[in-house]
Amino acid sequence: MKKLIILTMALIFTGMVTTYGQEKEAPMKNQKKAQSDMENDFYISYGLGSIYYFALNNDSQSNTTSGTFLLGYSRSITKVIAVGFQVSYATIVGTEQTYDYQNYNTYNYETTDNLWQGIANVRFRYLNTRTFCMYSGIGMGVTMDYYKEINNSTTTKKQKLLPAGQLTLLGFRVGRAFSFFGEFGIGTNSIINAGMSYKFGD
Repeated sequence: MKKLIILTMALIFTGMVTTYGQEKEAPMKNQKKAQSDMENDFYISYGLGSIYYFALNNDSQSNTTSGTFLLGYSRSITKVIAVGFQVSYATIVGTEQTYDYQNYNTYNYETTDNLWQGIANVRFRYLNTRTFCMYSGIGMGVTMDYYKEINNSTTTKKQKLLPAGQLTLLGFRVGRAFSFFGEFGIGTNSIINAGMSYKFGD
């Protein structure tokens, strides 16, 4: 009888320990995955301040730009390093108007640069927590400039291949899977860049 009581108490105790262990593990299973544990990152953004805008600027022209629309992907190699690529599009329009006092005519001159860029890049993340990341990066690539020149009624179209590059001095990402990010740097894409990011995968 005494052995039966001891055996019963042991079974009850074992059951309580198992139940308690399951209750402790349950929150871990339901816990959201950290952004630092997800390897794939798709992002879309908008930037201002491309080097092309300043390089193509002419004192006699009035330049306007659409800004840079950017789509990119990166994959984590380690907790610190991620590699990827990005494509972007921007338009820069320069206009100039001169008046011929001898012939009393106004001459209009306009240039349009449609810039398509492809850049391969590397990111170095020096802070990478569950919901926050800070990084720097560097990228190099090429730009295809679909160039159009309008001189009064004469239109000329050309294509030019140009170098492309972007140095990210400071970037940050806030959130887990869906997040907001911003970047400050210098290059053919932008000086200031901000957008949305989505991460997934183990």
